Amino acid sequence: MADLPESVAQQFMADTIASARNTSDESRSLTTIAAGVLKAAAARNFDELGTVESKANSGVMATDMGGPTNAGK
Repeated sequence: MADLPESVAQQFMADTIASARNTSDESRSLTTIAAGVLKAAAARNFDELGTVESKANSGVMATDMGGPTNAGK
């Protein structure tokens, strides 16, 4: 098999690199979209919870309700 001319080999290499970059960029875009959809779904589901459920299920929303009534005895 004959070697490719240098210009053709360089073009193949450039095309391969461009294709890999495009695939990477598309994957990153799809990942960003998927993460956004997941965040939106989580936010929607969280908004549907009542006060009791949000305090029970979320350390972020939960506030300290105080200790037992016999604390310190």
